[in-house]
Amino acid sequence: MYGKPTLVFYNFLNFNLFSSAVYGAHPWHWYLSQGLPAILGTHMIFVALAFIKHRDYPRQFLAVVIASIVLFSVISHKEFRFIQHLMPIFMIWAGLGLHWLSRHIDRSTLYAIIIGHTLVNALVAFYIGFFHQRGTISVIHDLSGRVTPGDQVVFLTPCHSTPFHSHIHQEGVGMRFLDCSPGSEQHEESIFYSAPLKWWSEYRQSTQPTGSEYVVMFEEALQEVHGKLKETGYALVKRYFHAHLLVDDKLGQHLLLYKKTF
Repeated sequence: MYGKPTLVFYNFLNFNLFSSAVYGAHPWHWYLSQGLPAILGTHMIFVALAFIKHRDYPRQFLAVVIASIVLFSVISHKEFRFIQHLMPIFMIWAGLGLHWLSRHIDRSTLYAIIIGHTLVNALVAFYIGFFHQRGTISVIHDLSGRVTPGDQVVFLTPCHSTPFHSHIHQEGVGMRFLDCSPGSEQHEESIFYSAPLKWWSEYRQSTQPTGSEYVVMFEEALQEVHGKLKETGYALVKRYFHAHLLVDDKLGQHLLLYKKTF
């Protein structure tokens, strides 16, 4: 199948351990300093109580948690979802912490803590579900109702920032994003961000769209490209809110959709 002797498991291990930084690298402590606090939220208080006060917590789970965090911390590229499988264990510990608390405070205080905890998590879930990083979904949803066969859309954003054909199902619509496929010494995203105007000039010379041309990019990044687009006939169609809190300096709080008008 591969045309040469291949160990699939070795290739998988080699890429994930040594090459996954192509999708972004994080410091070794990321899961401890950001990952766990983000996925646990206010549950961390109850987990801490279980360790401090509940002496008979199930210690056999501790080895699983430590091993998982250590293993995934070795890998340069880190994501919240990589440690989601630990949530059931943390919920057991959180339950033990809440149980200890229920035996040492009065009932009205306990109910107030539970209601406050629930409200905080409901508000966070609402914000993350409906507002945080919504721009990349909003723009592709809007484009699905705008584009027609022959149109060309280019995303000048970090690769995989937006959905793609999951929202735009029409044939004949050109879709282009900055490639960061593994295997190359320097992927296209890095080339673009190192010399954005040069990349854009070469891209424009290599394309001949038959329909409308759209460009999607973050408002706060690459001001020289925004200026170039306006000089060459691209008009702002719509501005989309994306996020208040940014996790990458290539992102912005707003996303812009441009269309070529002349």
